[in-house]
Amino acid sequence: MLKELFTLRVAGLACTVCLLLSLGTLAVAQEKSKPASLPQEDQAALEIGRKVIAVRKAIQNPQSAMSMPAVTDLGRDQRYYVMVRGWLVQQLQGDLSIRESGGKQQTPDAVEQRIGFLKKAIRAIDLE
Repeated sequence: MLKELFTLRVAGLACTVCLLLSLGTLAVAQEKSKPASLPQEDQAALEIGRKVIAVRKAIQNPQSAMSMPAVTDLGRDQRYYVMVRGWLVQQLQGDLSIRESGGKQQTPDAVEQRIGFLKKAIRAIDLE
């Protein structure tokens, strides 16, 4: 039962993140096809989309020097804190599950690096 609830929770968060990433990708694509004079609302949406994509890249590549600033930039904004923190926590839970299920097998270095990064990122946005 608990495993099923966890799976539903992860699926819900994944849907939210995918929707935000799709909107961000769409905004970037639209920006390239339109002139530089966008309405202020569209410029704000474009900026948020870029930040969401930067967070996704940071999670995928935690050893990059720009990873932590990308996460804290969006995560410390009180409007998006809950979304970013939830995203990081769900990714961390998934990575910890990978590590715990490995048994005698070695956890991949990429997963270990991401676990360390996610713990630091969560602390960084919590301690603002």
